[in-house]
Formats: sequence, C-alpha cells, structure tokens
Amino acid sequence: MRSLFFVLLFPFAGYAQYNFYYGNIHSHTDYSDGNKDSATSGVSIPFESYNYAKNSYHIDFWGISEHNHFNANNNPGMLLSHYAEGLYQADIANDDGHFVCLYGMEFGTISQGGHIVTYGVPGLVGWEDIGGSPNYDIYCALNDFGSYWDIVKSYPKAFSTLAHPETGDYNSLLDGAAFSAAADSTIVGTAIRSGSAFSTTDDYSDAPATEYESKYKKCLSRGYHVGPTIDHDNHYTTFGRTLPGRTVVLATKLYRDSIIADYQQRRFYASDDWNTEVMYTLNGNPMGSINTINTDPSINISVSDVDAADNVSMIELFYGVPGSGIYATVLVAASNNNTLSYTHQTVAGEQFYYYARITQTDGDIIWTAPIWIKRVATPLDVEDIAIDETNDQSANRFSLYPNPVTNDLHVDYKASEVTKAAVKIYNAEGRQIHTEQVLLSTGENTFSYDVSCYAPGFYYYILQAENERLIDSRFVKY
Repeated sequence: MRSLFFVLLFPFAGYAQYNFYYGNIHSHTDYSDGNKDSATSGVSIPFESYNYAKNSYHIDFWGISEHNHFNANNNPGMLLSHYAEGLYQADIANDDGHFVCLYGMEFGTISQGGHIVTYGVPGLVGWEDIGGSPNYDIYCALNDFGSYWDIVKSYPKAFSTLAHPETGDYNSLLDGAAFSAAADSTIVGTAIRSGSAFSTTDDYSDAPATEYESKYKKCLSRGYHVGPTIDHDNHYTTFGRTLPGRTVVLATKLYRDSIIADYQQRRFYASDDWNTEVMYTLNGNPMGSINTINTDPSINISVSDVDAADNVSMIELFYGVPGSGIYATVLVAASNNNTLSYTHQTVAGEQFYYYARITQTDGDIIWTAPIWIKRVATPLDVEDIAIDETNDQSANRFSLYPNPVTNDLHVDYKASEVTKAAVKIYNAEGRQIHTEQVLLSTGENTFSYDVSCYAPGFYYYILQAENERLIDSRFVKY
C-alpha cells in the first residue's frame, strides 16, 4: 500500500487527500485464453492469478478482463458460467486496504471492431449461442458498439477503456463517425501502451510496450474525455512482472469502490516507471477534472521519484481544443526540472484541455490524464443561481442545502405518494457524473451526497419520476 504523500506547497494542497496506487486492469486467465503456461506455473483460475499479482513489485490493484466469447475453435474459450465464478473469486481475493481485485470482460474481436475492456457490469455481455443456449447474460450483437455503450452506461459503477485501438475500431468511433455522447459517458481511458500480450517475462525486464500515443491524441481531439492507461494484456502467468509500466490511480484509499470511482473520474496517469508520483493541478483541481473557470488557468506539475537516478529530463504541457479534430500541441516545456508552473492567458468562451508528458533521463515516459476547462466571462455569482424552495413543475416541495456546498449535499423532498424515481447529477458541461434509482416514501424524504471530490463550479440536480421531473435545480460546489 502506498503511503499518503502530504504536500506542503499551496498549489497542490488538494493532493493531500490522495494516495498513489499502481496496477493494471487488462489481463487474462485460463477462463479465456490466459495462463497458457498453467501446466508449469500451477496457476490457472482468477483466484490463483490474483494471489500471484499480490506478490509482484509495485502492484496495488489488479484487474482480470476475460474475453467475452467462446467461438467454435475454443479460442478464446470464455464460458458464461466462468464470468460469475470470476466475479466471486475477485470478491474473495479482494483485500480492501491492502490489495484490490477487479473482474470484468474484454468485449469484441480484433477482426470485427476492436476490443473494449469493461468493469462494473454484473453479467457477461455477448452474442454467441453454444449448443442452442446463450453464452451471455446480456445480449449485444458483435460489432454493435452503439448498443454496447448504452448497456455499460446503464450500470452506475461501470466503465470502459479502449484496449489497443486501431483505425476503424469501435464503428469508426475515432475515424469519422459522429461524436457519441453515450460512448463518452462510458469510456474513461485509452491504452497509451499495451502488451506485450504474449510475453513470458517474469523479471520486469521487458522494454516499454507498444505505444498508442497518436490514438490518445485523436480521442482528445474528437472531444472524448479520456485518460491514458498502460495495459499489460497478460496471456501467461506474468501478472505485474513483464515490465515496470503501470497505470497509477489517485485515490483516497485502497478500496475497490475508491479505485472504481477514481477510474470513472479519470484520476489516473500512465507511467513507464513503477514508482513515479506526479502531482498535476489546474486552479487546484486534479487531473481528470472538467471545470468551468472565471480566471486564467494556473497549472502546476510536480514529479517525485524515490529512485535517485530517475531524474526528469523534460516536462511538456500539451493543450488542445476539444472537438476540434486537431491534435494537442506543446504549450510550454521545462528541461531538467521536476516542476513546471504556468498560467495560460485565455478569454471568455474558450475551451481547452491540458495534459503533461514527462520524460525521465532513462527514457521512461509518464502521460497524465487531461484537465478540461471552459472559460466564462464573469465570476461565478452565487446569488444568480440560488434556488427557489418551491418547484414550478410540481406541487411538492424540496430543498437542496447547503448551497453553495463544500462536502455533503442534502436534498429534502416531500412526496404525495410512494414513487420510483431516478437521481441524476450533471456538471456544467452536461456530463452525467452520478445516477441512482430511489424509492420515494409518502411524506418527507432526505438524501445526502458526498460531493467533496467534485471540482468547483455549477452542477445540476435532477429527480425524475416516470412521467414528471420532480426536481430540476442547480447548486454550486466550492
């Protein structure tokens, strides 16, 4: 477990709440086409594979994402019963506070649309029948990624990453297809390195894996909100030991729910080095955040590595315009320095994203998730958005408090009858960041939400019944 890195510099004060956790979420066991050496390694099922990963250097969390299909040639060989077994084995191997175990799937085929790594869906998604019986819990046709985004989106704790994106993959998601809001709401990352998938190395000596930096840039230029990941895609019993590359998640604690939540918020970076700590903020907001700001963005980057020889040779700050189709370019750079601070002069109406590319003297590279901003003309005025205690769309009454809010948002709603409803919270850009189903009781109902990790700015709270929007109100997070 990583120790908390207390930060003394004001620009990084928000990082005092985060730890740095290192891991990988793309690997396979004998439940699909992994553990190819199980006869000699003695490791085949997920539980045994998690235990192997627990003993690897600089690994705090591990994800197994089996191929989702079987096919006639028994390759990759995934059976429906194994998915439930894998979820169970991840549960019994998981050790919150010490080591996090995740179990998911890799949906699709390389030859027909590409691979998506997904976690948080409780049933296997697929298209095959075996012996007249479905080899899936949830049907989705091969290469029907439009339906797949909707399936994943329907589960609040689900998220996806692009496994090893190639031109034309995912129904040409990055190559000419119209921007998909559904895809944007489910895809949180894309592999900036993947592999080597069939390496048998177990002494951490492999060179950095295949690089997909251009695909990362393309995702961002198309307007998708993704961070970079490093995937191992293990098919042999090598979990965590092929090379030092890791995805690094910033989380408050080493609990499964925390790791999942921070993946969903894109609070992670891809690092060729297995213990480099990167602190990156914009106006105090951490990497992965989407913000509406009323001042010039002030950016601070700091790199720390306990290994004396792992010095920084270059920090490059890239920036681009989301949805422009133009790749990000270098805004400013710093040589032979482990810090970079820069204020970008902007005007009202402009939108940008920024991310750092850090190169160490040994050639290792670290890529951060971006921070997205929209510059507005005037300071955020709390009086302009203070809510009315009555809803013009309903005879029922509600209140949201405190508003502005720093930590916990409370919502009171007086219902006239028992009602099923959906809660949805959106940020200022209209991106859904929270959803859940609730059952309203007759009379007073009170709900609370921890918004302490939300970036400062406007948010929208929606309470939607089947035929009526019960609450449609704004609040401010300070």
